Amino acid sequence: MSEKRSIWLVADDYAQDPAIDAGILALAGAGRLSATSVLSQSPHWPAAAAALLALPELAVGLHFNLTHAWQGTAMRLPRLILAANCGGLPEPRLRQLGCEQFDRFEDALGRAPDYIDGHQHVHQLPQIRGMLLEEMTRRYGRSLPWRSTLPRHWRGWKAALIGYLGARGIPVQMRMNSDFAGVYGFQGERFAALMQRWLQDIQTGGMVMCHPGGAVAGDPLVASRPLEWAYLAAPDFSNDLDRAGVRLLCRRDMLSIR
Repeated sequence: MSEKRSIWLVADDYAQDPAIDAGILALAGAGRLSATSVLSQSPHWPAAAAALLALPELAVGLHFNLTHAWQGTAMRLPRLILAANCGGLPEPRLRQLGCEQFDRFEDALGRAPDYIDGHQHVHQLPQIRGMLLEEMTRRYGRSLPWRSTLPRHWRGWKAALIGYLGARGIPVQMRMNSDFAGVYGFQGERFAALMQRWLQDIQTGGMVMCHPGGAVAGDPLVASRPLEWAYLAAPDFSNDLDRAGVRLLCRRDMLSIR
């Protein structure tokens, strides 16, 4: 029997809302996730952080935010992409937001993030990625692993566009993952079939992002989160992993490659 491929399955948006957190924690406790990316800017974060301390095998990353509306932060994504590519983001405010989100992560968990990514992938944009790299070097004397959004197979125009917007700007030695999947239109009823396809073709060391959790009013993913959670929590997901010859990596694997 061939050796299993090892991949990252990462749940985004921890601390956005307690209903989302409950779904992520249930999956993590059942060994159905590799990692979760946290919105440390959220007012829910300090209380939500405590539950993660009981999950030592779950890697926890900083989900750097500039687009979700907390503390006057939000900027519409198209405008943000344009400004970042033109060098038009105000550097003092950008650095302030970076410092605040790192500080809140460290204050709650007592350690550095295991990796870096971004809400709506803003971490990879020009100007933003430079600030994050400088701040990591100042704090930790090194760069942390970063989520790469570069897919190694054709996974649709949306996935290709996300990768085009900044994936190649992240140095190869900093990339946490060798392949990337999980991009779709967030029609949750398609998630199981898509996951089965991703598991079949994703490279070892690749990452699948997901957005499971309870339904939250006003959330753009209100329809898809419960459906993603239901599939990932069900025996079907374990069976699909086995059929594809895939195992999920965990925090211990990440620490071993630093």
